[in-house]
Amino acid sequence: MLIQQQKKLEFNKFESLEEKFEYAKSMHLVAKFEEGLSYFRILKTEYEAIKRYDRVIDCLGWICQNLANLGRVEELYNYLPEYKSICKEHGTELNQLKLSTYLAFISTSIGDEKSAIEYYQEAIAIAKKLNDTKRYVISLINLQGVYLLIKDFEQANAIALEVKKQFVHEPSIKTTMSEAAYYLNLMTIQLEWQQLQTIEPLFHAFEAIANIEKYNREQMYYQCVKGRYYIQLQRYSDAITELENAYAFIVQTKEEPFLTIILENLVQAHEISGNYQEALYYAKKFNEKLLDQHKKHVTNETIKVIKEIDLDNMKQLVYIDGLTSIPNRRYLEKFGAKLIDEAAHNVHCAIIDIDHFKKINDRFGHIVGDLAIQQLAQIIQGVLPENFLFARYAGDEFVFLAKQLGKDAETILQQLFASITDFEFQTDDIYVKLTISMGVASLADCEVKELKTLLDLADQALYQSKNTGRNLISFYVNA
Repeated sequence: MLIQQQKKLEFNKFESLEEKFEYAKSMHLVAKFEEGLSYFRILKTEYEAIKRYDRVIDCLGWICQNLANLGRVEELYNYLPEYKSICKEHGTELNQLKLSTYLAFISTSIGDEKSAIEYYQEAIAIAKKLNDTKRYVISLINLQGVYLLIKDFEQANAIALEVKKQFVHEPSIKTTMSEAAYYLNLMTIQLEWQQLQTIEPLFHAFEAIANIEKYNREQMYYQCVKGRYYIQLQRYSDAITELENAYAFIVQTKEEPFLTIILENLVQAHEISGNYQEALYYAKKFNEKLLDQHKKHVTNETIKVIKEIDLDNMKQLVYIDGLTSIPNRRYLEKFGAKLIDEAAHNVHCAIIDIDHFKKINDRFGHIVGDLAIQQLAQIIQGVLPENFLFARYAGDEFVFLAKQLGKDAETILQQLFASITDFEFQTDDIYVKLTISMGVASLADCEVKELKTLLDLADQALYQSKNTGRNLISFYVNA
């Protein structure tokens, strides 16, 4: 908890959004994907508020990247329609290249390697068109990873030759990550081809990459490859050391791309060494992982079916909030305005937010803050009638619109407020009792019958609740 709090303080010490953006990006370097995800969700909301759509697109890209690193494919998939929609309206070909990359990742995760290859080839074609050699090489390396997955080592080796050619021709395009991926993939090819005599020089080349010691994830992959290499040489003690270090990293970061490979090789190395108790321990872990993959099979099959539908025909997903899975601000603005235009009777609008939410973030960090927002969304959704329009507006703010409440509107809304506020938020090691404040306005009080005006009046009522002491519901009164 102390470490999480320290990260929160470091994020908040920056005054400008751009500085916070760069700090959030730095989380990727140290494999802090949960923190990065939380920060980019906050930044996305803040950039949306000032209409910096270029940065909104960047934040969506990093959200997708962090979800990809965490293996949370279903969540990542929910963000793609919004990403495609905003790229179409405000984006560039470079954004399309990134989108193709995320689609390729999802395809790989659900076992659709054929589509993954097609998407990576799209990204490669765009990079060529843009004359962006650095991204061209990165896309090639990603494609190479798919070929390694399906054991097409000839294609993977052909890509290795092309990448080497690009590195020689234009050394400035090398990054620590791209160079590391090149050597790791080449090591894997040589291992599969039993060309063990060529691997030691690759180890030295990898270790000589500038700043590679700072790249935890690449070090984990390297340990995995070295462990497999030592098994081939029957150096089982060395293999166990490397593989157990890689396993410890995965347990700490919850990043699992190589987990089954590591566990399978640990079982083999311990078993051959006669360490049957350790072999049994890792065998159980290996079986648990296989069982977990089996449980996800139905979900992944569902994603496969959804993926076959063109994203242009999935516009409804653009209206879903990625954190809470309820309708988002875009949904509210479109369908709320429509509700007001069509309403034959009065409409009430309520704005809700958590009291002292900033203190929760300051004390426990944004990850816990996200969990509190998710829980409140579930509570509100559970008590609101189905005919209420409900959405997450921004941060910890929620809005609902209701029509035809009649003369008992105030009583109905007070009862709803009582059932929502004073809720208990709990995680494994944190217990907090939270309250909310609510502001309500009626369309009858609006001089201009539009959603923006109604929201402004409800916000004034919310401000009254906050000023009066919080944990209150206030109704706008037209003076």
